[in-house]
Amino acid sequence: MVAVEKKYEDILDQIKNGIQSSEILAQYLEDEDEEIYKTLQDTFEPSIEELYNSVADHHPLQLESLEKALLDDSFEGLFLPRILGYSVLRGEIDENFKFRKPQQHFRDILLTICNSANFENLKKRIGQTIQVGFALSSDIWITNLQSSIENKKVIQFLASFRNDKYRDLKARKALYENYSMQLNKSNFKSVEFPNTIAELKSSFYALRTFIVHRASRSLDNSSLMDHLTRFISNEQLYPSNQYLELLTIIGLKYNLDDKTAKTFTKAINKIATERTDFKNEFFQIYDSLHTTKELSIEPEDEHNLGKLLVEVKDKQIIRFFDTTNELHSKGFVHIDAIEKVREYYEHHPGMSIENEVLRSSVLIYINKFLKNIEPDNYADYFEINKVIIAYLSIFNNERFKQEVKNTSMIFITKCMNDFKDKRARDYQDVRKYVSSTFKELGFLTEKEIVELFKTRRKKVD
Repeated sequence: MVAVEKKYEDILDQIKNGIQSSEILAQYLEDEDEEIYKTLQDTFEPSIEELYNSVADHHPLQLESLEKALLDDSFEGLFLPRILGYSVLRGEIDENFKFRKPQQHFRDILLTICNSANFENLKKRIGQTIQVGFALSSDIWITNLQSSIENKKVIQFLASFRNDKYRDLKARKALYENYSMQLNKSNFKSVEFPNTIAELKSSFYALRTFIVHRASRSLDNSSLMDHLTRFISNEQLYPSNQYLELLTIIGLKYNLDDKTAKTFTKAINKIATERTDFKNEFFQIYDSLHTTKELSIEPEDEHNLGKLLVEVKDKQIIRFFDTTNELHSKGFVHIDAIEKVREYYEHHPGMSIENEVLRSSVLIYINKFLKNIEPDNYADYFEINKVIIAYLSIFNNERFKQEVKNTSMIFITKCMNDFKDKRARDYQDVRKYVSSTFKELGFLTEKEIVELFKTRRKKVD
């Protein structure tokens, strides 16, 4: 856990002092009126939220320290229901939708709320969170939590959220997923980087989730560089494939500073030298990252990784990234890029892992083009589709063909939605092209083409 920086501590003190000196709090302490406490929340929680979001965006490893600071009684329980939810969703869960390890931070926040003088006001905002947290926790953990509380009313309140319904995996999974959807736009991910393989195994999911989260939101990761450098240079972790997967994600999605980039290259070279089957292990991981589509790998990401692996101690990987670099530098439509892909592809068996990854790499360029082209530029699509057909011919792979078809159909649907006049030239051009080319490619049957362009009669009331 990383300590909160001085500048954030100063803001916390200002907020705390503002709460304690406010007339709203004085009035609340005198009247103990629920509406006055609501006014206190409306007045001060926005400032806490603004601070929290700033730390989350720029110094995420300090979040747990910030949350612990907010447990101070002087904050009067403000913002605690929110961070209670964050603590639940930050916990690592297994395939049975149970916490992999006891959640001490969740316990600390919940006990602070339960022991707060403002419990009666706070409890109205934490019921669903407790239900989810208890469903993911063990019975022993919940019992131990309740035994540490003296107030019988609080114990009864907590007990009301132990529901046998959530002993069933499907119900527990649905509960968790529905709850997490409510906070999926919030930025609250934090983590501690492991130092040993044992720690890596126990925290891998949480660490991977954090790394992917930071990458997918294009957040400021400059404060992570020293931590990433230490993590990457930790030779104790080199034998782990989990480490290699995280290293690959970092290389793809993070803009590393010079020091961290050099550390990355040194680490990957040492791993490649020491492992007898490094090439296959790397390509298996890379293929998995492509096929799950969790990362939304872009051409620029692959180019970033290729630059870090330019001197890797493996000729096959160098040759692969030489090929993808041609795609990036000249564009996938350039004849040199097409021939480079053909040369690499024909050098390996069709169903090899190297070719599988190459097909995925080419596909990200095709998909990017098809998703960004507008219907008005359909003539450009006709022209560039000749290049796409060339790749279809090179690969002769059904899965690749299906992926191209799916994205192509999205573009064609966009055209049909835009071109309303079926007698106009643009509609007729697209119709003629699809009718001939898509049938020839095996994207659509004659019957499917007729159905696609059939005029639908409007229902008469």
